[in-house]
Amino acid sequence: MWRKKVYDGVAMAKLVERVAQSFSDVKLWGRNSKIFVATETLYGIPMQWVWFYQGIFMINLGMDEVLIGFTAMLPLLFQIFMPILGGHLADKYGRKPILIAFDTIAGIGALFVWLIATEVWQAILAVALQALSATILAVREAVQIEDTESSYRVSIYSLVTSVYLLGGILTPIAGALISLYGVIQGCRYVFLITLVSLMIMLITRQMYLTKSKLGSLFPSSNNEGLLRSEGYKETLEVVAEHRKLLTFFILVVIGNMQFPLVNTFRPLYLIDAKALALDEGIASIVPMASSVPSLIALSFLIPRLKHEHMRKALVFSYLCSILGLITLILAPKGSLILAVLSAVLDSARYMAFYSILRVFFVNTIYEINPLLIVKIMSLTTAFSAIASCPVPLVGGYLYAANPILPFVVTAIFLAVSVGLMLKA
Repeated sequence: MWRKKVYDGVAMAKLVERVAQSFSDVKLWGRNSKIFVATETLYGIPMQWVWFYQGIFMINLGMDEVLIGFTAMLPLLFQIFMPILGGHLADKYGRKPILIAFDTIAGIGALFVWLIATEVWQAILAVALQALSATILAVREAVQIEDTESSYRVSIYSLVTSVYLLGGILTPIAGALISLYGVIQGCRYVFLITLVSLMIMLITRQMYLTKSKLGSLFPSSNNEGLLRSEGYKETLEVVAEHRKLLTFFILVVIGNMQFPLVNTFRPLYLIDAKALALDEGIASIVPMASSVPSLIALSFLIPRLKHEHMRKALVFSYLCSILGLITLILAPKGSLILAVLSAVLDSARYMAFYSILRVFFVNTIYEINPLLIVKIMSLTTAFSAIASCPVPLVGGYLYAANPILPFVVTAIFLAVSVGLMLKA
């Protein structure tokens, strides 16, 4: 008994030390990283509710699964060419102006249309506006980590991912609004909360974001030597020449192909009478429960994860996710417990993709040429979109044929990712 108490005391002391270390890393971030993460907290939490419920909202507007799959394909069409445009504009005009401009157009525009939508075409318009945010995906990535040393970037990715996981934990707030006011009106309240949060975020970023040291190397008049960013053709050649970078590039593309399937069709699967048949309000417990273990891991484990252990952590996360998808497929109708267990296991995929894999990828880019960060991330987004473009529509047809099929395909993608990681 005495030894157990001592052991528990030592374990608690180590836990407290890890928490303290995670927060101390924040002091070593660049200024923009601090502003970015702080403002992302305000907006990211309610946005998680929007992503979970917008498919259910579309179903209640009268859209079927195939049309929802087609609508989910629109952002991927934009991602084919808009990130490349965004990378060019950011190098020419600066990160901050482009970031603020497209967040305003895509974010505020889309949420306003969601707020007033009563027809199917309005929901499609909202998704199309939302898709314009693809223009700044790579810019966001650059602003998030620029002027922060590589050893501290993992804590940035962990905290940003934790913000969205916290949004998942708080999804029952949105579920309560749905239960009280119905799907349509409850979702409108969710859209309104998110719209106000986004406006505050944009005002704060406009006031406090500054030009980074690396960003200052890209004035529009600069055409000299290493200060001139490479063209996209040359950037692709750089990616192809480095096996490690190419492997991570492919893994990011495959990872992005999974999200349209799971994010679009799991909320529908939870409430579908042909699948789990859960109540729309009760379904919000699933993202809440799945976010808790991931948030704990991101707070205490991932920031302290040693570089040599990251590969094993990725493989383990992918295997957990495969098991989670199998659990969802085998869960009987009305089984909330198995739905929660499935989401808990599958959350390892989200954590691995947005934290471990992204850090691996970004650090590899910086090892080769830090000036290529925006262009490589733009190309990653574009290639991901090309590969993923038919996925939501095909997923819609698969779901209509059998609701489990989108999750079977996702499990196959994960198995391929495991194979690539073992060979890398």
